[in-house]
Amino acid sequence: MKPRPISLLGLLLAAGWLLAGTGCNVIPASQPDVTRYYVLTTAATKPAMVSLAGPHWRVALRPVEVPSFLRGKAMQVRQAGNEIHYAEEARWAEALEAGLSRVLRESLEGRGEVAHVVSTAGEEHDFEIAVRLLRCEGDREAKVARFTAVVEIYLPGAGSERRARDTFTMEVPGWDGSYGQLALKLSEAVDGLADRIVTLLGTAEKH
Repeated sequence: MKPRPISLLGLLLAAGWLLAGTGCNVIPASQPDVTRYYVLTTAATKPAMVSLAGPHWRVALRPVEVPSFLRGKAMQVRQAGNEIHYAEEARWAEALEAGLSRVLRESLEGRGEVAHVVSTAGEEHDFEIAVRLLRCEGDREAKVARFTAVVEIYLPGAGSERRARDTFTMEVPGWDGSYGQLALKLSEAVDGLADRIVTLLGTAEKH
């Protein structure tokens, strides 16, 4: 007696039962989102170290320039001389240029030498500050947070004569490898940048 041929419908039903019985193995369980978001923060306001008759500059902060490899929101860790690891699980909560501009403005206005950081170039001001970011990262092997930026001070108005320029580099030691601490140590470096800008403003005034 010949075996009864299996119909197409029977094959489809059998396949359906098989998938139904093993569905929990076919569709992987969803994984929790482990991404964490961080911001640069302003250091505690420092007391004014100048007399009432001292300089009180009004400055304009130009848009911070950031190289393309730093424009993503993933935090960066230096692996080797030319190798960078982008930590997709640790991200900046805002664009790095926006965060740097915000904290730098707050840090400058917390110093007695700076009267105000104007919001538009149309407001009256004494100097213009240009910042170009070069490095903003952690280094696990060296256990440091590393920050480098070029700062230039210009006179306002047509022509924008440059009065001062400096490449600011700061390595903040003691990074324990956590991204929350990396954000804090890079914030400390931005505060150091604000100190350096105040020094350059004094140089520009004497130029």
